[in-house]
Amino acid sequence: MDQRIRRALSRHLVAPGAVLALASVLLMSEPGPWAALLGAVVAFAVGIGPSGVRRGAVALLLAVLLSTVLVAAGGPEWRESVREMVFALARTGIPWLAGVAWRLRRQVRRQATEALAQKRRERSALLREERDGERLALAESLHDDLGHALSLVALNLGRLELDPALPPTAHETVTTARRQLSQAVERLGASVASLRDGAAPGVPHCDDVDALLERAGRAGVEVEVTGMPSPGQLSAFDRESLTRVLREAVTNAVKHAPGQAVRIGFTCGEALEVTVRNPVTGHRAGTLSGTGLSTLAHRLRAEGGELETRAGDREFSLRARIPPKGPASPPAAAVRETPADDGGHEDAVLTGARRRGRAILAGSAVLAVAVLGAVEAFDAFETRRALLSSEDFALIRVGDTRTRAARLLPSHEVLPRPASDPGTDCHDYAVTADPFDDASGDAYRICYTAGLVVSARYVSPENP
Repeated sequence: MDQRIRRALSRHLVAPGAVLALASVLLMSEPGPWAALLGAVVAFAVGIGPSGVRRGAVALLLAVLLSTVLVAAGGPEWRESVREMVFALARTGIPWLAGVAWRLRRQVRRQATEALAQKRRERSALLREERDGERLALAESLHDDLGHALSLVALNLGRLELDPALPPTAHETVTTARRQLSQAVERLGASVASLRDGAAPGVPHCDDVDALLERAGRAGVEVEVTGMPSPGQLSAFDRESLTRVLREAVTNAVKHAPGQAVRIGFTCGEALEVTVRNPVTGHRAGTLSGTGLSTLAHRLRAEGGELETRAGDREFSLRARIPPKGPASPPAAAVRETPADDGGHEDAVLTGARRRGRAILAGSAVLAVAVLGAVEAFDAFETRRALLSSEDFALIRVGDTRTRAARLLPSHEVLPRPASDPGTDCHDYAVTADPFDDASGDAYRICYTAGLVVSARYVSPENP
């Protein structure tokens, strides 16, 4: 509701107010320094605002209409009105143009950024579709090949378990193996189902830390835990990452140090640190490499954590740092979905956008210089038309009739006309048309009363 009200106010109050303010600035005649500065600020604000080009055009049209009405109502003559409008356009048009150029520059960069974001979304969607196809193919392969092979193994163990000649100790071992294999087949089925349903591959089937450690104990692993955080403390961290670390560490310990104790330590602070140590038998000390730990390390780095492993002669240690939950940790899927060679393309697009933005600013600067040059040319043209030579000025005497003086005067005069006393009509004429001459800006002023010359003098900004 608040946003709708703000948009309505902007549409019905702010926009018309900005147009009226700019039109008023355009109608100011020879403003002082502070008024000129205020006019430049207003023009820049209109240009950099929304619909700056349209609002500027409307303000110019409104100013021209008002100026025409003033001329028709007996105000300044049309030549003076045109001259003032030209100089007003130079005063306000340049800051307005700067605002429009700055907004266009920002718009070009924003469009480039949005285009890159859209392309990344499309690329991510395509990669997700490809990954979904691979995931389904993997699910079918696990179901058809590995599931069938494990089922045959379980069947053979079942037959062996029914053999009456099997010693009791061997019978117990076979029974345990068959039960563990059945549990493995169940977990494989759950993994296949999660792959088919779209869940992330490899999600642990036991997200509870206590249940995971209890299951390891039932499988015969001696686990020693120190510094276990409370459930409230653990809730601040990603449970999936923690269970992945513990499951991989326990699996690695069972693989390389069967029958040995596994010591797990927790340190809970800004991040959760998990340390796992287990002895290593001599002939297995060099066989601690594999895809499990490397995949886990890659995942933790993608989430903002880290994984360190150290294999000694007698002990293997694993230290994992799990960051807290939050937007600062990018999801691993987002990291996987961004190809490594896209950075160069995105840099090229952004560089092109910055180059176009600089071209817009440079073009606006060239246009501003052209406008100033056109105004100077117009002023020089008007000055040459109002040029009175010193020889002709010397021939004009007080008391001459206006008709006689008009024969010596140019057809045009310097605008605007100077202020005169009641009953007196004064006109200024240019002393020189050279803008670099010291006399540039000075004028010959001729004043009439009742059709006679009453004053003919040289005036300057210092001596009006």
